[in-house]
Amino acid sequence: MATSSAVAVRRPQSRFKYVIFSILGLMFLFVLWNNERFIFDHSHPDWTYYFPVRYMLIPHGLGGLAALLIGPLQLSSRFRTKHVRIHRILGGFYIGGITLAATMGSYVATVHSSVPLRIFTYVTAITWLLCAWTALASVLKGNYQQHRQWMIRSYAVTTLFVTARVAFALPIIKRLGPSASAEILWTILVLTLIFTEFGLAWSSIFGRRRLPARTATAG
Repeated sequence: MATSSAVAVRRPQSRFKYVIFSILGLMFLFVLWNNERFIFDHSHPDWTYYFPVRYMLIPHGLGGLAALLIGPLQLSSRFRTKHVRIHRILGGFYIGGITLAATMGSYVATVHSSVPLRIFTYVTAITWLLCAWTALASVLKGNYQQHRQWMIRSYAVTTLFVTARVAFALPIIKRLGPSASAEILWTILVLTLIFTEFGLAWSSIFGRRRLPARTATAG
């Protein structure tokens, strides 16, 4: 009975995870088409804007892409159980990708962004690095529960690569114009962190409370 109930609990969680990653995958494809075409189509207006920092964008983009693609595998319990060695190797690339993307993104913002966007980039980069490196420190100490939670937090920040670009493509956001970019980005970051914490606390808040085991008494 215990095994069947555990499977029943896992199945809805697994389905929800697949739905989230499927949505992220579709959003990623949209972002590639809508936002990143300038890499190949140099007639795109964004090419002119990013041209002065084009070489610095390469490590930033590759690091973020690595983290975005590796993250779902790292968060898969099935993959982690079956491929422990690969999980550890990919974890190194994941942390490295975040470190590279965050540091290069901060540098690009320093030389090529307005002050409000620069401040947002610094705070996001620090948050991203803290989550990723805390996840690493947790697993090195053998605290796997904390490791998983900080990995989820770090990947939530990683998804800003996609969610922010999709948000800016929405007509209602477009109407606000570039002057509202910083405020919109701050809103997305705060909501991302809030929903992540809510998701992590979901089972403890809404899950079934386990009854304490009864102790046998001598009669």
